[in-house]
Amino acid sequence: MKILTLNTRSWVDGNKEQLPILAAEIAKEDYDVIALQEVNQSKDATEAYLDGFYCPTLTDAAIKADNFALKLVEALQVKDKEYYWSWSFCHYGYEPFEEGVALLSKEPMIAKDYVVTETEDYKADHGRRILVGLTAGDGQLIQVVSGHFDWWQEHFASEWQKTLVDVGTEHALIVAGDFNEPAQGPGYQLILASSDLQDAFTAAKERYGEFTVPGEIAGWEGDKEAKRVDYVFADANFEVLSYEVTFDGKKAPQISDHYGVSAVIRFKE
Repeated sequence: MKILTLNTRSWVDGNKEQLPILAAEIAKEDYDVIALQEVNQSKDATEAYLDGFYCPTLTDAAIKADNFALKLVEALQVKDKEYYWSWSFCHYGYEPFEEGVALLSKEPMIAKDYVVTETEDYKADHGRRILVGLTAGDGQLIQVVSGHFDWWQEHFASEWQKTLVDVGTEHALIVAGDFNEPAQGPGYQLILASSDLQDAFTAAKERYGEFTVPGEIAGWEGDKEAKRVDYVFADANFEVLSYEVTFDGKKAPQISDHYGVSAVIRFKE
């Protein structure tokens, strides 16, 4: 299975090339499952018409016509690539957008979303949800999570513990996204200590690149150090064949303030 995660920062910077570049790379690389964060839609856009590839959750925000995940799926359909998909509203991010997380899967998906923060105030930046998709990979059921977690000094620990409760242990698990937590930091150590999840970077037999944030970005003002805050974690059911940083301006054009992470994993024999 080929997995991609990317914090898209979609629509915020007015980058009109972001969507076609992302669609072209997804079509070329033929990812099986894609986890996206900062997937935005305009507050005032009209409600979208959704076809059978949309997998609904109980989220309390309607899908708008300019939802970035919707537009991406439509761009992929033009390229004869069809993905089932879902989106969950997290909070009001950069004005005038509703920000969320998304999942795309080649296989049909049952989608659920869960509030993992202690607050229900989605006007606050700290309103967070995870999006969980039950789908298939390598012919077996898998549970995939797209998450955009808070900083350690805010609510990371409680959000992570709530995530573990919500996803459970019934199915093989992959958790991907923007964790706002540098490798080897206290949140990273908590992930490894509280679960059987393995970091695709450290577990991979082959690697290209490491860092996913080149320096200072929004939320990391004044921090010019390159860091790894975007991850693909896979549980003990899987072995990780490769880890690759992409959308870094080298492997693929940079289209966000974060780089993407691609991992190839398979069920252990």
